[in-house]
Amino acid sequence: MHRYIWPPVVVALLVAQTVFAQLPSAIPATQGISAERLARMDTVIAASIEKKELPGAVVLVARHGKIVWRKAYGARAVEPQREAMTLDTIFDLASLTKVVATTTSIMILVEQGRVRLADPVVQFIPEMKGEGRDAITIEQLMTHVSGFAPDFDLRERWTGYDEAIKHLYREPLRTPPGTRFVYSDINYIALGEVVHRVSGLMLDEFARRNILSCVHQRPTRRECAR
Repeated sequence: MHRYIWPPVVVALLVAQTVFAQLPSAIPATQGISAERLARMDTVIAASIEKKELPGAVVLVARHGKIVWRKAYGARAVEPQREAMTLDTIFDLASLTKVVATTTSIMILVEQGRVRLADPVVQFIPEMKGEGRDAITIEQLMTHVSGFAPDFDLRERWTGYDEAIKHLYREPLRTPPGTRFVYSDINYIALGEVVHRVSGLMLDEFARRNILSCVHQRPTRRECAR
């Protein structure tokens, strides 16, 4: 159902791997970071693995363009057999799209003066009007206080972007906007559509042009904006 959301995540991870692979390593102290403090992560992560809160982790810390800590912990798989975690393990981070692509894209549009946080979402997606949805603002979508449920009714069988947006038009509110925090994928599906309506580009393409390619190529701010 959320197939259209994941491409920016994969691209972001691959770009991040490429960027970090190009960074030189440095002794923490030379970058103003305490090696002793960094080493405290060993105990914390080991304890979490012991409690089975997570099977493993990869931690990378960089400062001033230099890597001062990069370490793999535990396992990346425990079934059907154990596989040790490696530094190049790629994780399925799913909702990373919300902060890497969607939130950043919305804030770029805010910076450009094309969207305001206080704008009602129906200003951009008029098909959502009715049943209290007119009161939902862009900021409420971003902060998960829109009143939507965590996700669409998963008992319904459907696929594709167009079908998701059709469901968005008629999705009922569970609580009045601004009254309760509920982490919701629906909020960010709506924000992705706002990016689409305002920019004329699908979220993944807007993010590629304005965020991901800029991270990879490291152009100036003005060049990235073009």
